[in-house]
Order: sequence, then structure tokens, then C-alpha cells
Amino acid sequence: MENFSILFTGAGSTMGQSLIKALLMSEKYKDIVDIHVTNSEPMGAGYFLSERVKGRYIVPIAKAPDYIDRIIQICKENNIKGIFSGTEHEIYALSKNAERIKNESGAIVFLSRLEVIDIGTDKLKTYEFFKKHDLPFPETALFDDYKSLVEKVGYPLFMKPRTASASRNIFKIEKEEDLFKYKFAPSDEIILQEFLDSNIEYTVETFCDKTGKVVGTIPMVRELDFGMSYSGEINDNKESIEVSERIARALKPEGALNVQLRLVNGKAIPFEINTRFSSTECVRAHYGYNSIEATLDNYLFDKEIDLSNWKKGMFMRYWNECYMTKEEIPE
Repeated sequence: MENFSILFTGAGSTMGQSLIKALLMSEKYKDIVDIHVTNSEPMGAGYFLSERVKGRYIVPIAKAPDYIDRIIQICKENNIKGIFSGTEHEIYALSKNAERIKNESGAIVFLSRLEVIDIGTDKLKTYEFFKKHDLPFPETALFDDYKSLVEKVGYPLFMKPRTASASRNIFKIEKEEDLFKYKFAPSDEIILQEFLDSNIEYTVETFCDKTGKVVGTIPMVRELDFGMSYSGEINDNKESIEVSERIARALKPEGALNVQLRLVNGKAIPFEINTRFSSTECVRAHYGYNSIEATLDNYLFDKEIDLSNWKKGMFMRYWNECYMTKEEIPE
């Protein structure tokens, strides 16, 4: 197999760095993949994770009118074969413009189609999709519909942003006064959700190949801080695997689907989905579930893949450093 180049966005994000680390763990692609990395700022640890990083580029933010033009330029200049999004901010722009990027540069965007991204991003649409497909999900409503939700499920409730996925602006609502005390955005940007009374929280990834077939699912019990997993345990909880695969079969994502759920009286209840890779891909890769390698195998080279042979284990994260010269920092 000839050498080829892959682009990772989000050098400054934990997600982007995790995706790069997962590829670096792949023995199969060890000597044949050159890594190129983008970021919206000059400093990003992902730029300096390995000598295999051949290109470092500063790009506009994803909402900028010239963002996609810059991505296409980088892909054309470096013969990029595929793009992994390393930040949530870039997912929508890359998915929306995937066909244009492919036509103009030849690079494949490794993301689900836009309608799948939309269902995963908008928690109200997630709720409506789950109800339509008879999937378990906490009762959910927009802020202004709180009275009807309270009539159904009572207090407490969760208040959270309608579209963000990090653990910011999430409040436990004990009574009506709390709703207005903690209101942080316009009503149509806030959802209220039935409270799931459990401290056992999982993030579960199910991976689908190009045909929509489920090829592997891996559950992780996690400890969160600022929306990221700082420690956790890979185990084989059957309930979480079953419900995640039911969601994947209904949604039919391209590649990774990450399901956040809680175990309530032994029953797995999802409360959020992310139709993208996650910040713990490198952890999963360590235990034999390398979805980045699988993406290249299947989406670039049409190979059959199987992500069912992973191992159980635990992990924790810690601070580390990157070292560079001033000249190595992109301008």
C-alpha cells in the first residue's frame, strides 16, 4: 500500500488529540500514513504529538465564510485522502460541505450525513426521533412547555442547552422558581428533561460501516469533569450495548455513534447522542476498539471490519507536555 495523507482538525481540542493518538496506535498504518493537522489558533498540542505530523495549519473558525475554502486548499495541496473532525464546532460545516470537499479535493469527510448530525446535535430532535422509533428516552420539552412536562413527570428536572454537548449550563431544577433563577438563554434554546435518578453513567460507542451494518459496540462507565472523561472503566454491560445498537440500527449513522445513558434500576436510559467520534477514542483503541483504523479500512479501502474483539479495562488521564521550537509553531 502506498503512503497517503490524513487531515485531523482541532489540534487544540481533547477530541482532536484523541483521534490522532488512536491513529498513532495503529500498527497497520504506522509507516504509510502522513498526518496533517489544523487548528484555529497557533498553539495546539495535536500539532506536536508525533514526528508523523507532516503539516500544521491555522484555519478560520468553522463559521467563517472562508473556512471550507481553506480546508479544500489544504487537502488539494497535500493530496489528503480523508478528514477527521476533532471539534464539535466543525462537524456541521464539514458534513454540510462533504460533497463539495470530495468533488474539489478528493478528500472524504468521515462524518455522518447532515440529517443524522442534526438529530444528534438538537436534543429536542433527538427526543422526537427516539419517540418515533419507540426507543427509551427521558421525557423532554422546551423551556416554555415546563408546566406540561411537570404534569407528566414532576420535579426534579434537568435544565440544559438544546444543542451543546459539554457539561456547561446544566442544572437540577427542584421547583418552579429554579427555572427562572437558572435560565441562561432564550426559551427556545433551552430544554427541560425528566430527571434520571442514577449515578451510573455510561458513554457507549457503536460503529457502523459504509452499508449501515453495526460492527462493534463498546461501553464505558465514566467520571466526568467539564464534559470530558478523565477516568473510567470499559466493561461489557449488556443493557447499554443493546440499547446503543438499537439506536444505531434506527439512525444508520456513518461511522461512530456515541450514546450517553444512565442505568436506572438496571434499565439503560439514553439521554443524549453524539453522531461523531469522541474524546476517548484513544482509550478505546488501547483496548482493541480502534474506530479510526476501522474508518480507514472501510471508508477508504472497502475492507470488511470487526470491532467486537476488545478487552475490558480502566483508564485515567493526566497532564502531559509537548515541546517545540518557535519556528515549528504555524503562522
